[in-house]
Amino acid sequence: MKNGVRNIIVFFVLCLFSLSVILHFNPFSIIKKQFQKFFHAYRPIYTLRQEDYSDLLKKALFFLDDDPLVYYEQTKQTVREACVAIDKQKDTSVEALFVSSVQLIREQEFAKSFDQLYEIISKNPDWCEAYSYLGYIGFKYNIISIEKSIEYLKKAVECNPQKARYHSFLATIYRHQYINTQDTQYRQLAEENFEVALKLDPEDLNAYNNYANFLVEIGEYEKAEEYYKKAISIVPEHGKLYYNLACLEALQGDKQSALKYLKEALDKNPDFRYDAKNDPDLEIIKETPEFLEWVYNYLPTIPENNNEKKKNK
Repeated sequence: MKNGVRNIIVFFVLCLFSLSVILHFNPFSIIKKQFQKFFHAYRPIYTLRQEDYSDLLKKALFFLDDDPLVYYEQTKQTVREACVAIDKQKDTSVEALFVSSVQLIREQEFAKSFDQLYEIISKNPDWCEAYSYLGYIGFKYNIISIEKSIEYLKKAVECNPQKARYHSFLATIYRHQYINTQDTQYRQLAEENFEVALKLDPEDLNAYNNYANFLVEIGEYEKAEEYYKKAISIVPEHGKLYYNLACLEALQGDKQSALKYLKEALDKNPDFRYDAKNDPDLEIIKETPEFLEWVYNYLPTIPENNNEKKKNK
């Protein structure tokens, strides 16, 4: 009798344990959890959470503030990704309109881009970047008149006087006007705005480069060379600065310096050989053996491998 009761109790306990095990390790629950993990891992393929979208939009705006003309690959990629997300989210905020307008400029869809920039201003008259792009891009691609470009950039400066880039863009247009008209008021305005831009941002590479180009055009070679070298100290890998220095040295008759800087430019970007072929500023070095070799049969300088050198010995 006692054994029978004991067996019943043991059987009952085993049943409870088995039931708890089954409930805890429900195979359907496990399958469900695995599917949820899989779906979460590949969630970006199907949808983008609102917080992820907001972060991507902020990231695009951050990169554009530092790289407004979208020179760098990281900016290009981020803006492209943001535009895909903007389209999916059907976002019409001024931030989204601005990012997508920049991408449209890159795709040379100027009419659509400018429509969006105008819409931004109508929604938020204090969105300074919209005035800046309307003015500078309008000038660069000859979309609007010079007068209208100057008007928009003045509005950008008025909107945010501390933004160095706005002064630099405005100076570039005044520089263009001076070269075309020889009106000294434009020369003065160009120099003033370049100086303000560099005072506000002493690390503004484009301002140094563009100001130096202008100084070359008006014959102030010594100051131009100083500014090119200052720009190189900021971004030593920027090949265009070395190329501009090569042209400047050639204009001053210094063949050796011109060849030196041209070689450095080609080592940074071999495509400058196409510019060099037809550049009148480099006329005095075009018959040199170095120029003919580098430009028509260019091979970049390869840093010597010390380990390989030891092995060869």
